[in-house]
Amino acid sequence: MNIQEIAARCSRCGYCNVCPTYRVEGWESVSPRGKIQIALSFLNGNIKIDARTVKDIFKCSVCGLCEEVCPIDLPLIDFWEELRYVMSKNGYAPLSVHKKLKEITYRYFNPYSGDQDRRDEWVNFEIKPSKTLYFAGCTASFKLQNLAKATANALNKLGIEFTIAGRNEYCCGSPFLRTGQKDIFEKLFERNLRYWERAGIERIITSCPGCYRTISRDYPRIAEEKGQEFNIEVVHTVSILERMGRFEEVEKKVKGTYHDPCHLGRHMGMYDEPRNVIRKLGIEFVEMERTKEYSLCCGAGGGLRSQFKEISFEIGKQRVLEAMETGAEYLITCCPFCEYHLSKSAEKLGNKIKVVDLVEIAEKLISP
Repeated sequence: MNIQEIAARCSRCGYCNVCPTYRVEGWESVSPRGKIQIALSFLNGNIKIDARTVKDIFKCSVCGLCEEVCPIDLPLIDFWEELRYVMSKNGYAPLSVHKKLKEITYRYFNPYSGDQDRRDEWVNFEIKPSKTLYFAGCTASFKLQNLAKATANALNKLGIEFTIAGRNEYCCGSPFLRTGQKDIFEKLFERNLRYWERAGIERIITSCPGCYRTISRDYPRIAEEKGQEFNIEVVHTVSILERMGRFEEVEKKVKGTYHDPCHLGRHMGMYDEPRNVIRKLGIEFVEMERTKEYSLCCGAGGGLRSQFKEISFEIGKQRVLEAMETGAEYLITCCPFCEYHLSKSAEKLGNKIKVVDLVEIAEKLISP
C-alpha cells in the first residue's frame, strides 16, 4: 500500500486527536487526520502547499500514537516518514534546522558537531577486538557520556566481551530518515556497514532506541534495496539486563515510574523488559496514567525538538508533570534522547523529579 492509498483510506474519525502536537497547537492542520487530508490533496495534484502548511506537516514527533489508536490499522509511522521523503524530493523540505543538522553531519558525522576523534573519550577500559560491538550513538557519545560509561560498565560486569568503534562509529542516520532526508541516511548506512564488515561484527548492542530501531529494522530494508546482505544481530541493552542481570536491591527504598520511549515501545514493541528490570532492582514501581502503547511521547523525536522547541518542551513538561503526579522520586527511561529532553523539561519545572536511564541504576546494582 503506497502513501496515496493510505491517505485515501483515512476515515477522518477523530481517534487520532490524541496526537501530542495537536493537543498543544489545536489547529486541524496539525492533527493527523488534517495532515492526511492535506497530503492527499497534494499528492493528487489538487492543491499547492505553502511554507506554513509544510511546517504543520512536520509538527510531529513520529511517535506512533496515531497508528496505535487508528481503528482501521493504517501504518501511519511509515506514512509520515514516506510523506516527509516525498516532500523533500519535491523541494518543500528539509526545514531550516533539519537542513542545518544535515550539513553538520556531512562534516562531522554526527548532528552535535562533535569531534569524531573524541567520540570515545568516555572510555575508561582497554578496547579489544570482538565480534560484538557496543554502538553508543551520538547522544551518549557527546551529550550523556555517563550513560555510555554505565552501559559499558554493565556489560563488563556481566562478562560480555565487546568492542567499540570509536572514531569509526558514525551517526546511525535515524534523525535524517525521520525527517525525509534519505540521501544522507544512505551514506551513513554505507559508512557504518563498511566498517562493521571489515571489523567482523556479528552482534551490535545499543542503549539508544533510535539506533536500535534504525539498525535492526531500517538497515536490513535499505540493504535489501541495494542488493547487500545484513546479517548482524541487534540488541537493546535492556534485553541483556533482563535476561542476564542479577541485582542487589536498592539499599534505600525509592519510588520510580517508567517512561516508554516511542522507538523502543510503539516502534519495536518492547514494554515488559524494562519493567521487569525495575522490579528486580527492588524499586517501588508506580505507573503513570498513560503507559505502554498509549504512553505520551517525550516530545523530542522525529525532528520536533530541533525545529519546534516550544512544542517539544510543552510536551516534555506534560510528561514530567504526569510523572510527578505519581509521587515518584525517579522518572526512569531507556533512551538517551528521552533522558536528555525530559531532564531539560524537568529543569523548567524546578527539578522536582530526577530523570535517569535504567542502565545507570542497574549498573551500580549488578551482583558479582
